[in-house]
Amino acid sequence: MSSVPVTPAPPQHNLLTLPLEIRDEIYFAVLQSPSEPPPSPENVGPRFAGYGSESERQKCVFYPTNIYPRYACQSLQGCNRQMNSEVRQVLARYDTSERGMDFKLDLMIQDCRIWPTWTLLPGPITHIRNLEIEMRMFDDCRGSQFGGDGGPGAIFRPLFHLLSGLFHHGPQFVYKGPFERELHVDTMVFTIWRDEMPGEKFHEDAMEARSLPSVLSMRRRIVQSVWLKMRMIASRGIFLGRVSTLKLNTGEDVKEFRIPDKKLAQETVDYWDAYGYHWGVEISFDDDILA
Repeated sequence: MSSVPVTPAPPQHNLLTLPLEIRDEIYFAVLQSPSEPPPSPENVGPRFAGYGSESERQKCVFYPTNIYPRYACQSLQGCNRQMNSEVRQVLARYDTSERGMDFKLDLMIQDCRIWPTWTLLPGPITHIRNLEIEMRMFDDCRGSQFGGDGGPGAIFRPLFHLLSGLFHHGPQFVYKGPFERELHVDTMVFTIWRDEMPGEKFHEDAMEARSLPSVLSMRRRIVQSVWLKMRMIASRGIFLGRVSTLKLNTGEDVKEFRIPDKKLAQETVDYWDAYGYHWGVEISFDDDILA
């Protein structure tokens, strides 16, 4: 009796059957794939407001109630031990001054309030190649929060504290124990109005006059104010050893400023201190808020 030939089952292909070099490219692509930001402050999910101690808290920054952000690497590392090990190796290879990875932070701004959301957060690394901070406006474009009676403008206080929280406490922004890593950013890019401003409305006067140039003029004043204040913050010396280059992308052009290797002027420090902009102060919160 003749035997019936058995057809071997086709080989099963999956990610782990690919060559390691290709797997590493896939891991890197996943780690550098940004997510979509929230559509508006009204659809941002659970948040809590405030920064600083209870006596100084100003409800201007609305942090996610889960203050520990989820890194992109966590989804890959949770698949199995082999992928956990390989993804860790990819992160380690890119966590160097020669390479680094890109991070993206979305800031929704309405009046003097900020809703920060990480849209690209690859992993717990210390060297960031590009940190893109996208500022999206959700008000009537008057821009009064960007200037004032000779002061820095009300919006810069929460923005200043947000940056302080990032460099002193990490991507969660708030103090929850010692932060042992020191972040370094090659290029910090502030992006304003990449396309049409979400929810944009004309200034009431501009609507009456149907004056688009009036709105564009306000935009330019806001852009100029952001650029001036960011350069002043850099000149204070607080970015020394942390950021190499500042950029401002308006969609129309890109401005660039190399961080000096020393504080440029003591009066710049005095200017910010006079308005209560203290860099590096631990940010504490009530335990019941962060529970």
